[in-house]
Amino acid sequence: MNRFTSTTRFRWMCAQQPIVCRFRRSVVTAAVLMLGTIGLTQSHGAEPPITALTISADDTTLVAGSQLGVHVISWPELTPALVREVGFPQIHDLKFSPNGRQLLIVGGAAAEYGEWKLVSWPGFEVIATRTSHRDVIHSAAWLSDDLFVTGAADHDLIQWRLSDGEVEEVRVVHGHSRRVLCIESISEQNLVVSAGIDQVLRVWSGKQGILSEPPLRNLDNHTGAVCDLVVRPGGHAIVYLASASVDRTVRFWQPTIGRLVRFARLPVEPTSIAWSRDGERLAVGGSDGKLRIINPNTVEIEQTLDGIEGWIYEVAAAGDGSFAVAGAGGAIARVIAAEPSK
Repeated sequence: MNRFTSTTRFRWMCAQQPIVCRFRRSVVTAAVLMLGTIGLTQSHGAEPPITALTISADDTTLVAGSQLGVHVISWPELTPALVREVGFPQIHDLKFSPNGRQLLIVGGAAAEYGEWKLVSWPGFEVIATRTSHRDVIHSAAWLSDDLFVTGAADHDLIQWRLSDGEVEEVRVVHGHSRRVLCIESISEQNLVVSAGIDQVLRVWSGKQGILSEPPLRNLDNHTGAVCDLVVRPGGHAIVYLASASVDRTVRFWQPTIGRLVRFARLPVEPTSIAWSRDGERLAVGGSDGKLRIINPNTVEIEQTLDGIEGWIYEVAAAGDGSFAVAGAGGAIARVIAAEPSK
């Protein structure tokens, strides 16, 4: 098997059949939740991993995806509320619309089809659903409350428009030579960035609301598959983007001008990344179950925190500065990072 990150390995398996402390207070993992329902576990007895994760805009609810369905969990208490089946076996991404009123669920069946479902939040009423891509969908990004893009193992991006409860396919965009694993939007610049197994970040223009080919630029500094992309929050004269790759680096870019700013080397393969809400720290989940906190200005690993046992597949940032990490065995943990010394 190719040496992809834990998240990428899991997705690949599905396709084939998946420092020194210098801080003022101690680091703690606040709580760990093990999800799973008796009778719905995998045949070998282990709980299916959490493969998608997001937190609601009001910071009261954690939403997780696994082969069991969509799990709705209170945050930060980590108390399970309910599980919703979605009608397809794999869930790889969960994205709230910018206004927080809709939840986009994407996945499908590896090597068979890609499918997405759009539901209201918090009512979970189905707004629209499509079986679209020729292979499983790995990622999605909202451009606005009525436009979103999906990226899949069939190498393609598809742009969609929502209008009066109906969804239409706007355009299919080609360009990647292998499966797309992650998409991120830069809405204020009308840009979309996508990446995956072919190691290249492709920056697409979305002026007039329609993605155009070819890409504006290709950023090809990574030497391994790219498994995650996240735009840095906060006001910056030039937009910053972080990318994580199996080459054991996290790279910081200014994609609007095609510049690689700096990069951090890691002791293990990163699996998922999330910016703190203030944009001052980047949390990096690893294949060793640790969560590493990187200073984006110095690219130093300032903290290495306990997360879960086994691979971390997903990381999400909360408004209180803590992080949710999830992955192997259906485990979800709330991790509280220490404040850096002044």
